[in-house]
Amino acid sequence: MEIIAALIGIPLVTALLLLVLRNDTVRTVLVITSVVLMSALAVLLTLGYLASPEGFVVPFADNLHYVTLGTSLACCVYIIYRGIRDSNRLVLALAGIQAALVLFYELALYPDVAIQADLYVDQFAIIMALIIAFIGGGICVYALSYMRDHQDHLNHEAQSLATKDPSLVKEALRLTRDRRHIFFAILFLFLGAMFAVVFCNRLSWLLAGWEVLTLCSFVLIGYTRTAEATKNSFRAAAINVSGGVAFTLALILLASGATPVFELDVLVSTAAGGVLVLPVMLIAFACMTKAAQMPFQSWLLGAMVAPTPVSALLHSATMVKAGVYILLKLAPALGWTIPGSFVLIIGGLTFLGCTALSISQSNAKRVLAYSTVANLGLIACCAGIGTPEAAWAGIFLLVFHAAAKALLFCCVGTAEHHLGSRDIERLDNIFVRMPWIASCLALGMMAMFIAPFGMLVSKWATIVSIAQSGHFELLFILAFGSAMTFVVWAKWLGKVLAIGKPDLKGVVRAAKDELFSLTLLAFLLVITTLGLPYLSEFFVVPYLMGTGLALGSSMWESATNVLGSDNLIIMSIIFMAMLALLAVQLIRKRPTPNDTVYLAGVGTSSEDRSYQNSLGEVALAGQRNWYMDKIFGEGAIGRQATIMIAAVMALFFILGIVQELMML
Repeated sequence: MEIIAALIGIPLVTALLLLVLRNDTVRTVLVITSVVLMSALAVLLTLGYLASPEGFVVPFADNLHYVTLGTSLACCVYIIYRGIRDSNRLVLALAGIQAALVLFYELALYPDVAIQADLYVDQFAIIMALIIAFIGGGICVYALSYMRDHQDHLNHEAQSLATKDPSLVKEALRLTRDRRHIFFAILFLFLGAMFAVVFCNRLSWLLAGWEVLTLCSFVLIGYTRTAEATKNSFRAAAINVSGGVAFTLALILLASGATPVFELDVLVSTAAGGVLVLPVMLIAFACMTKAAQMPFQSWLLGAMVAPTPVSALLHSATMVKAGVYILLKLAPALGWTIPGSFVLIIGGLTFLGCTALSISQSNAKRVLAYSTVANLGLIACCAGIGTPEAAWAGIFLLVFHAAAKALLFCCVGTAEHHLGSRDIERLDNIFVRMPWIASCLALGMMAMFIAPFGMLVSKWATIVSIAQSGHFELLFILAFGSAMTFVVWAKWLGKVLAIGKPDLKGVVRAAKDELFSLTLLAFLLVITTLGLPYLSEFFVVPYLMGTGLALGSSMWESATNVLGSDNLIIMSIIFMAMLALLAVQLIRKRPTPNDTVYLAGVGTSSEDRSYQNSLGEVALAGQRNWYMDKIFGEGAIGRQATIMIAAVMALFFILGIVQELMML
């Protein structure tokens, strides 16, 4: 229990220190020290509890009740304040409702029964702790250099603004104010809240962590304080607070029932019998808002206005993963039920719709955002199926998506800082100008859709689990969605790997701490893929055999490795052989080719790729992907898909309410 307390407490203490200590050198030492401590504690937790999951009753839990109540209310009060200040009535109303519901739940329905486990550690929680510590921590280290460059850019922009128009000096001073102490404090508060969500078994404590995540995302998305950032931060707040309202309503229903439920593991074991339909659906709804499932994807797309470390953290290690983490915890209570069908269908349609929308995007961050939502939909789909095989696939999709997306977002952010654009079409010759960044980009993209990387292996397991579950209609969704995924990543990968004539003068070098963070994230991605068989044998399968139920019991006693250990080991061997061949190619010295490039005309210069065309004009050769805007564009299918999925969601809630009334 001490390790869990430290994992939650260290980021919170670091956040307070970062808020007070504003020196750049001190900030760097604090961030790196905290990340190292969190990573070491996550490893100690793994060694201590891997074979023996355990629940803990926290001493003085009744006193902590007031702390969690105060935390939830503080989050609501701040959002209410911002809603009043910025005249956002929707957010103001939702946050007011949330505050009233939290007060009612915590004061009128506070449990007078013994809580069996306030905190709980199992293999899935350990996996999440490792993701948060290593990947989330790596993003925080990456942010040190990135935010330094970001602040320099703001200073330069403010200076230009004041020079052009002296009346804008006040605005220029606002831009130059260094607010990095707030930024890093919120990052670490984010990590602390995520650890709390992972380990808290008492539902009221879980709700407090959930609300802190909402608050942190609201502040970070609006960090730059531009009109667009403020608008998108309020959109994120409105969607996530509505999810918080649903979560709190679910807790009120659970506490008011004939047999009150105040713990997550008890909720799963009780709901597995097909009861508690409406509370489970409300929690699933909250998870879908947090995971940005359609029709709530707009908040995550709007988060792209924030600095890149925010995008990486929201999309990989935290926030959206909190939603699918709870859904996978609920998996034994889903399956062939109304809540299970609700999660399964919404997740499947989100996977198909957002994968199609990502084809039409040339903005690299929007491609990553749509891909994130799509893959979270696939994970939700696995949770909704409710079988151990599907849960196995969903957990691995979560793990490999976290590793790959953190790397991709950080690479795109670094490339944007140094090349001045996040447009895929302006990444020509990036392999020459930024070779290590391009290599990491290629690695991350290959991890998303090429064998034997873990993401494709997990999709293979998803196909197997869907076929075994009898949901054959999902095979159509998975087949078409996966085909479109191949189109998205293949055309971007081709752009990154295209190499022109080397030009040493054009090489751009990133900061050392950025390169270190990217190397660490790439290493974690490789190690995760190599260790897939061991992750399955020692983490995932043992978890599935005793998952999320009252302590000491099990539902999925027949849980096994979906693809077989032999297949996973073969995949790891193939991956090692691929890495060895790549290393040989990189080490081997080869003469620099100096052949003249043929450009379907009379070549005039191989260096700048110019040629004389059929009209006698000198033209520049170029390459551009086809984005099929009229077929897959946001204007073509985005609005229609959102409306359709919202209607399906409303229909399921009507069915859930009807079933709940029939059971009374």
